[in-house]
Amino acid sequence: MKVGIIGAGQLGWMMITEGRKLQHQYLVLSENPGPASKVADGNFSLRDYRRFVDKCDVVTPEFEHTNPSIFEYAQEQGKLLPSMDALSLKVDRSLEKSFLAEHGFPVAKFSVAREGAEAIKMAKAFGRSVIKASKGGYDGKGQYYIGETGRLPTEALTAPGYVVEEFIEFETEASIIASRDRDGVKLFHPPSLNKNLNGILFSNEAPCEDYGMKRITSRLMDSLGYVGVMAVEFFIVNGKAIVNEFAPRVHNSGHHTLHGSSISQFEQHIRVITDLPVTSPELFRPSGIVNAVGLNVDRHLQEAVLSIPETHSYSYGKQETRPGRKMGHVNLTAEGLKTLRKRSAQVVNALYGNDPSENFGS
Repeated sequence: MKVGIIGAGQLGWMMITEGRKLQHQYLVLSENPGPASKVADGNFSLRDYRRFVDKCDVVTPEFEHTNPSIFEYAQEQGKLLPSMDALSLKVDRSLEKSFLAEHGFPVAKFSVAREGAEAIKMAKAFGRSVIKASKGGYDGKGQYYIGETGRLPTEALTAPGYVVEEFIEFETEASIIASRDRDGVKLFHPPSLNKNLNGILFSNEAPCEDYGMKRITSRLMDSLGYVGVMAVEFFIVNGKAIVNEFAPRVHNSGHHTLHGSSISQFEQHIRVITDLPVTSPELFRPSGIVNAVGLNVDRHLQEAVLSIPETHSYSYGKQETRPGRKMGHVNLTAEGLKTLRKRSAQVVNALYGNDPSENFGS
């Protein structure tokens, strides 16, 4: 089969490298070359999206923020997985939040604003809150945290719409990687605890307690008639899971499945969308990652990281290094969570020293 990937980033790169064993061909659609472009069997520019879709048997995104006509055409041809039902919610955060609330999923209290002044007014009413641009925001972009003092963003809020959420005092953040096939069969990787810095995933560890995440994710996939791998991020409050957002694709918080699991999220996604069997994922050893953000993972850093037992270094081969940009990640495994955390701290020190905040743009 010919699998089309919309986007040329590291998620597409790992989908292709993990999917090679399945003997498919992989075509990539992107405006600019990226990590996935280097390993694809063919590359297409965005203006050639119709020819790209026509050549593929199935089309899937590794990035949602692109020309919606691409998704629409792939859907019309019966080739898009997951479908527009899920993808359309992710191009507008207000649609995603409204869908979740209307279908009874646990979410933070929120309001939808048409423009910046209205968003600021709503934020003042909430007190401690978060203003998020409805479109284009990911990895902390387009997000403004309003503290207890009510201090507001100094820059102009000029986006065409915003979601304003009441700030949640959560105990921890967590996520789960799940899949659903055309027959409605759902499978789950063990969930992970996540640590974020400036809205970007810093590190995570699996397994962790479920907190009801599997039940919520199962119902969400069913409500969307979903096919493929999905990641759902949660805030854990008083031992209960509150949905932050979902990703209709493979996800950074699932990179730990590359090592220590019976199947990676990437191979699982390719198997599901190409109608190959997938058995229930098993976690062989506690696993986690540390993201390499805003730094070049050169030979020196690789040597420092790889000297730590059970580590695997991934460099995405991106040319430009800048704060907040994911340049690679390190996978870790261990016989227990205590050892995993120790190794994670060693990796963090090797990559960042004492203070990683500048690398994350804060």
